[in-house]
Amino acid sequence: MAAFLLLPLAVLELAPRFLHHTLTALTAKKARMPDTTTPQAAAQEHAVHSWTIAMATRDFTATLTAWTTNIAPDGSPIVSAEVTGPGAEDALDRFASEYHVHLPHPGDLRPQFDIEATDRTVLVWRRDGVWVELWHPNPVPTRPGPAQTVPDAVQPASASAVRAALRGLGDRLPTTRRNKETSRA
Repeated sequence: MAAFLLLPLAVLELAPRFLHHTLTALTAKKARMPDTTTPQAAAQEHAVHSWTIAMATRDFTATLTAWTTNIAPDGSPIVSAEVTGPGAEDALDRFASEYHVHLPHPGDLRPQFDIEATDRTVLVWRRDGVWVELWHPNPVPTRPGPAQTVPDAVQPASASAVRAALRGLGDRLPTTRRNKETSRA
């Protein structure tokens, strides 16, 4: 409050015009923003925002494709997008492990990988009753090459061969174990 009182009069005269232009710009920006009135749209917008921030701070170029909407077996909605581009697999792993997704609603669940999907890697979390999926297809495994011959099993060395090898190392290593007698007083 004291800093406000110390402002020059010229700055205070410009404040209403600055405030008017700022509000006008915010209103115009709000008109261009996507509809977030439904929980699905809000969850999608949150996921896009989180992904954009995470990728910008980690220098990844992977992007999200068009979103699809579906219904889960429990009846709740699912919004889903494929992660594409260079480093999509690494980007999804790093997003899951390093980015903190803000989940303010009761019943929200942290991001976790869905292990039931076999053909793709899926990161799933729940926000405001909506399941959010980010996924990428699993790479196609390469065909194995021709079978290599298995080397013969290694035969264990005899105790005399081990002693002979140790004797060649010098006096630093004893060749036999010695029992030390301890005197108890």
